[in-house]
Amino acid sequence: MQFQWLLFDFDNTLVDFTNTSKNALWQSFLDFGSRCSDSIYSLYKDINHQVWTAFERGEMTAEHLRIERFARLFEAIEEEPASPAAFSKRYLENLVALSHAYEGVHELLDKLGQSYQLGLITNGLKEVQRPRLALLRMTHHFSTIVVSDEIGVAKPDHAFFDFAYRSLPTNPAKEEILVIGDNLQSDIRGGNDFGHTTCWISHGRSNESEVQPNFTVEGVLAINNFLR
Repeated sequence: MQFQWLLFDFDNTLVDFTNTSKNALWQSFLDFGSRCSDSIYSLYKDINHQVWTAFERGEMTAEHLRIERFARLFEAIEEEPASPAAFSKRYLENLVALSHAYEGVHELLDKLGQSYQLGLITNGLKEVQRPRLALLRMTHHFSTIVVSDEIGVAKPDHAFFDFAYRSLPTNPAKEEILVIGDNLQSDIRGGNDFGHTTCWISHGRSNESEVQPNFTVEGVLAINNFLR
């Protein structure tokens, strides 16, 4: 199949969000004169997953999410190095400052941009995603950028993909659009349900869910293997 558009997820697809978020949490505790630990980080990951799942289901606003995850964390560890609002602000600042792309991503996007139209579709906060794209000098690669916090709805919601589809400056068939992402639920289920072709970035994980992508690759650089 000849694709016209490649729509990329951002976090853990083009950039290493897992390590960046861990480093940002560690640094934020230090900034407020406290210390993080592996157990605190593990607890934060669980809480963060809970609140983002609620957000993706439309059960929580992005404004609430910003504060709620740290309110729950501080309650669980019985420590409050700063107010949840102040800690959230510092964490998001550190998240931007410490971001880095996977090796080879810039070269990949340069090459793909010669043959395809590229877009970015991301669940994230506007004060984080846009500055990170600018800091990493990635903005220019994409003809359309859709950030969930800016439109008030998140992947895998049909409305998110409808907004992204209508934002494209051309009029491709849905199946001529390849959605590329690491999350089976938000990226692959959402893309499948909307009628797009999908590619799952597995990072070596097995897929034991009912969600089936059209393609699976271990890392984003491998998408050239089937695009050829």
